[in-house]
Amino acid sequence: MSKRIHAVVGTLLLLGAAACADLTVPNENEPNTGRVLASPADVEQLIINSYLSYHNATIGFTSGYDPGINAQMSAASFEHTPMAANFGMIERSALPRLPIGNTTADAFRGQYEATWYGSYRAIKAANDGLTAISGGLVINNAADTRRAEAFAKFVRGLAHGTLALVYDQAFIVDENTPDPTVRPLTAGDLAPYSEVMTAALRYLDEAIAVSQANTFTIPTTWINGVQLTNQDLVRLANSYKARYRAEVARTREERQAVNWQQVIADVDAGRQTDLMIEMDDVNWQHVIHVYHSFYGAWNQVNPMILGMADQSGRYQTWIGTPLGERTAFLMVTPDMRFPQGSTAAAQQANPGLYIRHKGNAGHVRPDRGTWRWSLYRDTRFQDFYDAGWAGPLPVLTRAEMQLLKAEGLLRTGDAAGAATIINQTRVGNGGLAPVTQGSNPDCVPKLPSGACGDLLEALKWEKRLETWATRMGSWFFDSRGWGDLVQGTAVHYPVPAKELLVLRAPLYTFGGVGQPGAAGPSTYNFGL
Repeated sequence: MSKRIHAVVGTLLLLGAAACADLTVPNENEPNTGRVLASPADVEQLIINSYLSYHNATIGFTSGYDPGINAQMSAASFEHTPMAANFGMIERSALPRLPIGNTTADAFRGQYEATWYGSYRAIKAANDGLTAISGGLVINNAADTRRAEAFAKFVRGLAHGTLALVYDQAFIVDENTPDPTVRPLTAGDLAPYSEVMTAALRYLDEAIAVSQANTFTIPTTWINGVQLTNQDLVRLANSYKARYRAEVARTREERQAVNWQQVIADVDAGRQTDLMIEMDDVNWQHVIHVYHSFYGAWNQVNPMILGMADQSGRYQTWIGTPLGERTAFLMVTPDMRFPQGSTAAAQQANPGLYIRHKGNAGHVRPDRGTWRWSLYRDTRFQDFYDAGWAGPLPVLTRAEMQLLKAEGLLRTGDAAGAATIINQTRVGNGGLAPVTQGSNPDCVPKLPSGACGDLLEALKWEKRLETWATRMGSWFFDSRGWGDLVQGTAVHYPVPAKELLVLRAPLYTFGGVGQPGAAGPSTYNFGL
């Protein structure tokens, strides 16, 4: 068998383009749609596998032990701080910020490509399954067929939502997209992120409609360890809609303009418990935790944001110190999620609920910036690390959803309602005094200026601590909409150079102070 191979093709025929030089060679790795869709069981398995493709494109291993852009986004938003120069973490967190190296020669091009092609791999699998079903294929019975249809539409929505969050533009591809062998996609078919997100929400609504009209149960093998009834799938789709509506914003202005009443409605109609996937370190992996568990040069708690827990004044002194002279410092805070005590010894003896004092481990490569050094690391997921990266991990939490609702309430004038939600984790997990619109008794967070954070800052504090390392972009997407990214940070990724070359479109990039697609002045400045 011979296939026409484009640079863009590997597993995704729908992104094939005739506008590049073709080479006719045997290609046994390229899926044969006719063979894959030969039986109802094959179609069902294809749809089942679509979710794992989405999972790997976002929080799993994209190829071997490659984390895609997950680690880059974490470092860029100060969710963690690395000293190791792997996966573009140093480049994306460099100060001052650098442009993304969007060329086929860039050392980290694989990270930029992984989420792009992984998302389309999920979309293709879902679309091929939906095409077969719309053509009359029955999987066992009517209920199982509708189950597969709903799940495929759900995954298609998730994958398009991911593309809209990450890239400035992308292709919108469904079972109605023209056959690429007849009408190949071109650069003119790329849609801006706002339109891609609109499509993602529409696909999730389609999944909801099918689920509401039918009765079925999705077994634990489809999303590892998670059993979903048709109504559970409705609720989960609504939760993702809430997340996507808020996080697609690239600026403060776009975040403010979000339809917050709809976000609140989506949260209320959504999942009310954590979505916990059973990781096995074989097929189901959570890459950020694998590398975070290495500690030292791989993962330290970045003081740029979490230093705002400190009440000793050392954080403000650190912020006021020239960047090249900053180094690790001891934080003292009443937040029980942090280690307690006013000395290193006391803190080592009293780890916090989420964070512990680690000492000077990992204080290496000062040439990469001693401002990256920290005395702290996470402890929240220690049991998972000790179990060999196996066990249940949250990828969407009740806390995330409730704090999205709190932001909606705050932005629509209900500060008291927002405070009630904020205080659920602030008091329950942090052991802090409740906040109100005009009062922050424990002064957590204490901003770089030394001022106590207002209610919005308290909300952001809770959101960051409660969603830390749960999924790709857990801090990045919020930080860009809040205006908290360091000035010059690329607010989204360009279409990968590999794809642009296939399309014969000009290469372009984002990031760098004052350059296109870069964040403006940060809320906090960070003394930079």
